[in-house]
Amino acid sequence: MKKEPKSLFEYYEFTSKDLKKYPTISRILRELTEERIRKEIKIIQKTRLSLRLQKWIKEYEKVGKRNDFIWKWLYRMFKVVHLPGVPLKYQNTLAETKVLLTLFIVLLDDTADKFQKTSFLEKLLKISSSTSVKFQNCSSKEREYFNFVFRLWKYIKKEIKNYPNYKLIKNIFSYDLAQVLNSIKYSCIINKNPFLINKAEFWQFLPYNMVSFVYSDLDLMCFSKLSYQEIGRIREIVYYAQKMARIGNWISTWEREICENDFTGGIFAYALSENIITIKELKKKNKLEIVQKVKKAKIEKKLLIEWEKFFLKIKAVKGFNADKKDFLKSLKKLLIFHLISKGLK
Repeated sequence: MKKEPKSLFEYYEFTSKDLKKYPTISRILRELTEERIRKEIKIIQKTRLSLRLQKWIKEYEKVGKRNDFIWKWLYRMFKVVHLPGVPLKYQNTLAETKVLLTLFIVLLDDTADKFQKTSFLEKLLKISSSTSVKFQNCSSKEREYFNFVFRLWKYIKKEIKNYPNYKLIKNIFSYDLAQVLNSIKYSCIINKNPFLINKAEFWQFLPYNMVSFVYSDLDLMCFSKLSYQEIGRIREIVYYAQKMARIGNWISTWEREICENDFTGGIFAYALSENIITIKELKKKNKLEIVQKVKKAKIEKKLLIEWEKFFLKIKAVKGFNADKKDFLKSLKKLLIFHLISKGLK
């Protein structure tokens, strides 16, 4: 009879050799015992959201189906994970705004992944760049959904215009948001045409769905001292951090997604490229059998090792040594947030 793993280090089948070769990820996984995970989840579940977040989430529940754990999870995560240099007076409002922005992205993303309604998605994607979008061939439910997304975006835009560096960063913000929307369109195409799945494009397009560049733009909007000379290197760090966040998300959500016929998780790209499963199996085969095949191939472990490689790339970026150290600590915490949430969001 197989022993129950004492920690995620054992669950993902890391070894003493891995501990020496990949010390950062190994230490994180060793810390995540069953007791630690339970404790962290309990803290998230007890989180009280602000009144404005409660108001928007209550309205969201009329059109969306995500449970409230994800919003509490996001709020706690955003309080911890942000660029070093964000003044304390902006940290609460930034965390709240990022939750609302994520809610906006979730509404678009769910249309692409779960509902897979291309024409309706196209209307939603225009909201952030247009003041009016025509309704044609929309059901009453779609109209309600659209109106909520529109009002939410209008509110977010109004909020971020109050940030001190908004005018300096707004064009970068718009560009980065466009990359997120393109990632959502790519997700929709993949789910309709899973034969397109490949590792190269997954790494190229899907990390933008983590919205990391947009979050960092919001942080920069609130910096008390903003140096243009630093922004390029900050974005280089965020580029790798976004991929690390994507890994955490892929690992924590892929088993739920496969049951929803959402194949945008990198787990599936790796499984297909290594001939562990086929497209035909992905679409038709018993889902439990696919899960077993993926776990046997240790694809989750391979992605966690990739996480460590990106971690080292950030360490190698020149400059910001003190701030970078704090940011790397927050990325470790971000991975922990993802790993403990498996099956809950």
